[in-house]
Amino acid sequence: MAVLKELVQALNFLILNGETIRGMEIYYAENVEMQDNELAPRVGKTNCITVEQNNLSKLKDIHCKLLSQAVNEETLVVLSEWENTYTYKDNRVFILRTVSVQHWNSKGLVIKEKYYYKEFIKG
Repeated sequence: MAVLKELVQALNFLILNGETIRGMEIYYAENVEMQDNELAPRVGKTNCITVEQNNLSKLKDIHCKLLSQAVNEETLVVLSEWENTYTYKDNRVFILRTVSVQHWNSKGLVIKEKYYYKEFIKG
């Protein structure tokens, strides 16, 4: 496996450049689990990508900003703080601040990701 920090930087680059789906296709395991707060996890890369595509289809613009990040090469865990500004097709603007916890496997793929957030902040 490449150095985890390099893989994370490559995934971040895609997300920051509006290519979240491409990032998921490349860096997420087939059996990935994604979870928002305490909701039931979404399981499987295809399912997770479908949910993300549905969410993105409601937007006319998204601006992602990585505020801080910690990468633990030993435990293969990445903690990230993001601020995302969403502009919906009806021109509503919302800002969401999240912390994500990613667990990677030794093959360089995300196997579990959980997002922690309170609520949208109107922009």
